[in-house]
This record gives sequence, C-alpha cells and structure tokens, in this order.
Amino acid sequence: MNAAPATPMMPAFMQIAAKRRERMVKLLIFAALALLVPAMTKALYWADGAGVIPFKPRDYTLLTLAAAGVMVLLNKPSICPPAFLMLIVPLLRVLDAAFLQRFTITALGDHSVVVMSLLSNFLVTFTTVLLLSTEPWRRVAMWAAVCTALLSAGCVYYEWMGFRVFTRIPGRMAGFPDDPNDPPIIITLMLSVIFTLNPRFWWNVALVGFVSPAIALTLSRSGMAVFSCLMLCYIVGNLRQHFMGMLLIVAISVPLAIGGVAILEQTSTKVGIMTNKDTADRLKAIYELDFERIKSPERGKDLQDGWEAAGKKPLWGHGTGAGTSIWKPHNQIVSLWIDIGVIGPLLYISGLLLLTLRSFMLKLRGFYCLVPLWLFIPCSQIIIESPHYWFAAAVCCNLVYKGRFRLVLAAPAKAQAPPHRPLPQP
Repeated sequence: MNAAPATPMMPAFMQIAAKRRERMVKLLIFAALALLVPAMTKALYWADGAGVIPFKPRDYTLLTLAAAGVMVLLNKPSICPPAFLMLIVPLLRVLDAAFLQRFTITALGDHSVVVMSLLSNFLVTFTTVLLLSTEPWRRVAMWAAVCTALLSAGCVYYEWMGFRVFTRIPGRMAGFPDDPNDPPIIITLMLSVIFTLNPRFWWNVALVGFVSPAIALTLSRSGMAVFSCLMLCYIVGNLRQHFMGMLLIVAISVPLAIGGVAILEQTSTKVGIMTNKDTADRLKAIYELDFERIKSPERGKDLQDGWEAAGKKPLWGHGTGAGTSIWKPHNQIVSLWIDIGVIGPLLYISGLLLLTLRSFMLKLRGFYCLVPLWLFIPCSQIIIESPHYWFAAAVCCNLVYKGRFRLVLAAPAKAQAPPHRPLPQP
C-alpha cells in the first residue's frame, strides 16, 4: 500500500502528514537500495577485494543494516510469518557452523571467517525479508529488483567491453561476482520479481531486452535454461493480451539472436589464435539446444558422489560446509542434506511446496517467482546463502499469505467510557 500523495484539495494538516509519509517511504527505499543492491550484486565484496573503498564491508553492512531497521520501524511494519519461517534453514546452517562446528572450513584461512560470512549473509537476508514487511513493500521490491538487475547486467557489459576483468574463467563474462554462473541467477530472480509486481508489459520487455545479452555473455548453461523457462512462462501468461506484440518481438529478436551467436563465436571462443574448445562446445550446445552436451559429465559425477556422502550420514549430516567444500554436488537439496541432514531438505522443500500450493489456490499469484525458486535447485549448491534468492521468496510469500502481525511502537489510546448517569425517577 503506497502513501497517498498530497493534493491541493486536502486540508493543510493532511497535506503535511502525506508529505511526511512519502518522505519516510523514500528514505526506506534509499536504505533498502544501499543495503540490498551492493549485497545482491556482490559489488561490495568485489570493491573490497579490489581495494577501491576506504572501509570494510563489515562496517558498511552493519551501518546499512541499522539504517534499514530504523526505517522499517518508522514505516509501520506488518510481519508475514511464513516469509520468516522459511529462513529457518539458513539459520540452522549458521548455528551449526558457529556452535557445533562439526565440520571445519579453512578455505578462507580460518573457520571463524566462514562463520562470519554465513552470519553476515543471514543478517542481510533477514533484513531483506523485514524490508518487505512494510506497507510500501511493493515499491521497495521494485526499486531493489530493477537496480540489481541493471547493475548486474551493466558490470557484465563493462567487462565485455574490456575495461576490467572480473571473471575467474577466461572466455566467460562474470561481472562483480567473478563466477560466470552468478549473474544469470541474480538477473533471473530479479526479473521474476519484476514480472510479478509490474503489469506494464512493454516496460518489462524493454528491461528483458537490456539484460538478455548479459546473460548470454556468461555462457552459463543452467542460467540460460532457467532464464528461458521464465521467459516462456511470461510469454504464455501474456499471449492473449499481447499477441501481435509477441509476433513483433519474435520478428525482431530472432535476427538479433542469430547475430549475437555469431559475435559470441568470434569473441568468446578464441584465446589469441587458439580456439577455446570448452567454450566453443558450451556455446554450440546452448544455441543448438543439444541437451546431451548441455549436461556436464563432471557435474553428474559430483552429484553421484554427493548422494553417496548424504547416505553415509543421512540423519544429521557431516556439518555445515561439507556440501560446498568437499563434495560440491551442484544441487541445493543434496548439499543441504550433506550439511545438516535430512531435516534441512524437508524444511526447505516443505516451504516451497506450501508456497506453490498457495499460488495455485490463488490463481497462480506469485507464480513467476516460483519458476526460478524451483529450477535453480538442481543447478546450484549455495543459493540458500544468497539474499537475492530469499528476496524473491519473500515477495511470493507476501502475495500468497494475507495474514499479518502489525508491529507498533506505542499502543493506541483507549477511548474512555462515558460517565454513568442514573435513570430519571418517575
């Protein structure tokens, strides 16, 4: 619910109140963008590693967390319990790593560094859900989704034009995250939120036209597949209302796609005068839709090893971090099972199933968010550590669950009963 704008017909005190509410909403959006966009695009951690900021990411995160929390309290928060209950799974991982320490991770130098990273991600995720508990949560979500998608795509283009190298895999663009598989996940999740909240079809199409080449430049097979499924759902959902527009889009996009593939073949598959065979095979499998080559034999072996590891300790798991540092199954369910046992996947899948059931009961409300929430499960092993994943889940929760608990700073004054008057005597 947005704050009512001030109009000349309003009394003076109502205009002042409306302007004050709108000012609070703008400050809330600013605080949300300051926290969420650097965290979800991973720009903050890249800037720290590159030495271009004079402060630590920890200090910036704590400052923006505090600012976002204050602005939430000033904008009449009303809690959606299912959105917070879904965070039990990442919370269990944090508690397991911090207190039980059943598995020690030394990849970053010390286990405590990993614990602090998990805790930081959880605090940002919790505040993300909290930001969507305010009255103007739709405006907050739209601003955050659009800015995150544009920045994620923009840094990929910046790298592609040769201004800076971010990627850790030559021949594939990555932007701030340094992993080429991350930008398609981030952008697709943001698009699912935008499709859900924004009914303006052509505005959405223009945004898709801007970010699609960035996804292609990453050469992420899973990212392109999930992005394509989301676009197919959006086309089907809007086919009746915009049939002629769809034909026009196809007529324009097909030649552009062919030209883009030709450019990618020339620029992404060459290393000097040598051909990068892995990149060439990856690109050919994608544009020929050869699903046999899209499948990765290495990932298939990793998934099999992951299932075997989960079977060794199916009840309690090996400890948080084992599923992402030793076995790396590239599957969120298997990775979660390895980390904290069978309770993790059960809670995780139950939450998504309830979301899906509620969506179908309400005529597919929030369905676009559900597409990447489900389809990225067999593609990634760390999505539950990502604030952008729970951001899309919280948007869906706010749409399909109507029950709210209002938080107020002070209880409203109770009206006093009128004094008792005796009945007149005859």
